[in-house]
Amino acid sequence: MNTKNIFLFIALVVTPQLATARIIPATPANFEAKVPNLLPGDTLQLAAGIYTKPLGINGLNGTLSNPIVIMGVGNATIFNGSDCCNTISIRKSAYIVIKNMKLDGLNINGPDGIKAEGNTAASPNWTHHITIENLMIVNYASNQQQVGISTKCPSSNWIIKNNTIDGAGAGIYLGNSDGTQPFVNGIIENNFIQNTIGYNIEVKHQVSGQRDLAEGIKAGTNQSGKTILRNNVFSKGKNSSAGEDARPNVLVGGFPLTGTGKNDYYEVYGNFFYNNPVEALFQGTGNIMLYSNIFVNHENPSDHRVVYIKPHNGVSPQDVKIIHNTLWANNSAGGIRINNPDVNYRQYVVGNAAFLPNVSTAITASNTTTTLLSDNIVDSYANAGNYVISATSDLSTLNLYPKVGQLKGLLSIPHTLFIVNTGYDKDFNNNTYDWIYRGAYSGSGVNKGWKLALSNNPQIIQ
Repeated sequence: MNTKNIFLFIALVVTPQLATARIIPATPANFEAKVPNLLPGDTLQLAAGIYTKPLGINGLNGTLSNPIVIMGVGNATIFNGSDCCNTISIRKSAYIVIKNMKLDGLNINGPDGIKAEGNTAASPNWTHHITIENLMIVNYASNQQQVGISTKCPSSNWIIKNNTIDGAGAGIYLGNSDGTQPFVNGIIENNFIQNTIGYNIEVKHQVSGQRDLAEGIKAGTNQSGKTILRNNVFSKGKNSSAGEDARPNVLVGGFPLTGTGKNDYYEVYGNFFYNNPVEALFQGTGNIMLYSNIFVNHENPSDHRVVYIKPHNGVSPQDVKIIHNTLWANNSAGGIRINNPDVNYRQYVVGNAAFLPNVSTAITASNTTTTLLSDNIVDSYANAGNYVISATSDLSTLNLYPKVGQLKGLLSIPHTLFIVNTGYDKDFNNNTYDWIYRGAYSGSGVNKGWKLALSNNPQIIQ
């Protein structure tokens, strides 16, 4: 084939594919008519303005290489909440990207910000490969049941990244309260969530047998794997529910005990957890890899630890690895606790730095036969300043990076057990981890990474 024919062949192959990709402008007045006609590769460009009607995404399916993109122009494209409908509703859809807009719930006692709608036998629903990116979600806090982003049908391969959720009943709630409608293989990264009444994030437990019934998950590329929470900022404040309604910042539930999904696990790393006046900063069960996180709590929630791994909804702690986290917390009840694990598994709490009022409860386990507590550094809450650059309740001057020569062990920690983790060799600043250090940072002296703040982490956002 000569050169001229080669270029002709390329043009014939490529041109039809390019022709299907369209940029479609839309406004508050006409977007509803344009959404149902979107095809793989299309981008619906929403103009600046106030959108008072909900965005319904029903039966839209892009492809892996040609997703359907619905995007605004940042905070100038505003969808207002209402008392009738979820602001963005998703049904039977896949390979959809929703980005660059603001959702304002207006503090109306109404439904959620974004919801993958419920699933029933009469009307099955599913979603997979949905990306929620660069959204500002505010004022969905009329009650604890109102959620910023929610899935209530089988959903897999979601990416939720670079969003801000400020004021919600729960920031993100994935799955159903009874363990049905599983959420599988998600990535939740670089988000900032604060001022929630209940959870910043909850990923619900999954009962056995549901995974094989879930049409949306079977339609996806993966039926099992891992859900990742990384590089997020989680904060709760004075509007948090107390008593029986008190909730941790983050809770991750267990996976099925038998069948498809029983070997799934969570990776929770590089996150900044800041303050909870009523509950733990993190709670979970099942299979959890919790590493390179920073936990700070200046409150002292009665009888609540900072990190609590315990049985929940019938699933006990199983394969749990808690490695090189930093805790500075005023929780008199304790720091890291693994309680009543499944004796068929091993748990590891290794290389952490924990500063708590009661040193004896800084890192504990109910069963030290199955749980290894090793190479951790613990001291009092008041003594944290001996180890880190600035231990202060003023967030603007807080710096938990080690002082020169501090937070080092005598030996480097063997880490062959942890190499399966996605970011096992990275510290909180995303630098290569030197395993002679304890805590979330690798290094000492001058912290060249992100300064802890209540905002998205700009050193990570891509």
